[in-house]
Amino acid sequence: MAIKAIDHITINCCDLSDSFIFYGEVLGLERLNDVDMGDHVLHYYQLPGARLELIEYNEKQTWRTFGNTDVGIYRHLALVTDDLNSVNARISKGGYQVNLPPTYIPQLDKTVMLVVDPNGVEIELIQE
Repeated sequence: MAIKAIDHITINCCDLSDSFIFYGEVLGLERLNDVDMGDHVLHYYQLPGARLELIEYNEKQTWRTFGNTDVGIYRHLALVTDDLNSVNARISKGGYQVNLPPTYIPQLDKTVMLVVDPNGVEIELIQE
């Protein structure tokens, strides 16, 4: 048995409407389908080779904050773009928190930026 692929990545949402704007309009991901699971709703967006799953729970959950060096958590989701400047402009226009503006990282030989989505999830954007 071998792992074949990543099916989806899930983000628990605290601000669903702003999440739709961030992932749909700002990052330009294609909205797919919604699935009502009874106590929560799944909202899917297309990623290359996988899906992003945004979860909206009927019962609101307590907000928790994690630090960048906390262990046992996913640190960030990294997405590749061919136009980091355009994405950065939309992020700036939307007023989202930027943890690292577009910066060339010589050790990686890449230009990257770090932004925080409406749910507190850090997203790394990498210039292809």
